[in-house]
Amino acid sequence: MDYIRKLDASGKARPCILENVERSLLCHTCYLGFDQFECTDCDNWNIIPHSCHSRFCNACCVKYAKQLAAKATYPHRHIVFTIPEELRNWFRQDRTRLNLLFVASRNAISILTNKSLADKLKKKNLSDTRYIFKDIPVRNEFGMIATIHTFTRPKMESTHSLSYS
Repeated sequence: MDYIRKLDASGKARPCILENVERSLLCHTCYLGFDQFECTDCDNWNIIPHSCHSRFCNACCVKYAKQLAAKATYPHRHIVFTIPEELRNWFRQDRTRLNLLFVASRNAISILTNKSLADKLKKKNLSDTRYIFKDIPVRNEFGMIATIHTFTRPKMESTHSLSYS
């Protein structure tokens, strides 16, 4: 957390980063408020802490992604693209490079939905463009919702502790 505060103080982090990190650290704790339920028959009670509702939070973001997928009334696929650990620092050095991930994932889906067209164009050795098949009028169209997660899932080091990479 001190690292994030130093980045915020030096102006190297976007203003919303510190706020979202703090909110996600407090997620599902009583610091964000809670609801208390009490049984009138036996006097037992239960406290349910509030969540942070941040897109940055591992727990809340997954919830909203699942809600979005549940609302999709059309046939869809959920595809996850990952970056090898060896390349992650390259993206950290310049956040604008993250846009390349959207272009690459769009092109990968475009090739999947236009497999026969991709095979034909590969044989012709046409020059590559940023967006594959963009200027080709006879192609299969597709819709895509793309999001990026700039965090990783916790890895289990032992049965009792979690480590974040």
